[in-house]
Amino acid sequence: MIMRCLLIAMITFMVTACASFKKTSDVGSRVLLSEQGVPYKYMFCENSRLNYLITYPKEYDPEKKYPMILFLHSMAERGNELQKLIRNDEGQGNGLAKYALENKLPQFITISPLCPDGIYWSFLTKRLNKLFVTITNNESIDIEKIYLTGVSMGGMGTWSFAMDYPQWFAGIAPISGGIYKPFMSDNIQKIINIPIWVFHDKFDNEIPIEKTVGILKKLEEAKAEVNITIYEKGEHNLNNIVFEEGALFDWFLSCRK
Repeated sequence: MIMRCLLIAMITFMVTACASFKKTSDVGSRVLLSEQGVPYKYMFCENSRLNYLITYPKEYDPEKKYPMILFLHSMAERGNELQKLIRNDEGQGNGLAKYALENKLPQFITISPLCPDGIYWSFLTKRLNKLFVTITNNESIDIEKIYLTGVSMGGMGTWSFAMDYPQWFAGIAPISGGIYKPFMSDNIQKIINIPIWVFHDKFDNEIPIEKTVGILKKLEEAKAEVNITIYEKGEHNLNNIVFEEGALFDWFLSCRK
């Protein structure tokens, strides 16, 4: 099913690319505050043509440099509704931004880009790289502490983005995302020096764990630094569990380039 969707996405993207990357109606430069007083903004990056949600620490000081986490959402959040980056009951559940806006990630700036309809994150790594260039040039980011995670389609995109642009990352954490060849690269040599923490469910019916096991074997053979957490809950969108547990964020902070 995923393979067929990937092929359809490639064909659709070639036809609709120019029409898909539009600014959403709720984008603006105005700083908003969550109920817990966490500042955030809905933004549009002209360079990458991607909409995104950025959150800042509650006690944000623009003179300081902050660690940054980029979160890539699942397939169900694609489109032009930026609110789904926070929560989508019909998809990934709580996004990373939900936890940031509740002041549960006080050390981090978080970035949650929005994937347009008809395409997958794994095909958008050039645009994500352009987004990174813009953000690191304009925000108070500690470039030694940039982290990448994502769930499902976003977990697949985590592998792809890290392999295409490994120079950005101090640590990555694919959640419920595997490698589907030939649409995705499995060039592990690009990421063997990046600390990796992989999360997957043994009974995942959406993206089988075998799609993760294959790349893990290659990474282990290459002596890469890999942590593996396998759940047995029959869950696909493990981001809700992983983010609630919170150990990932402490681990991120222990990693630097």
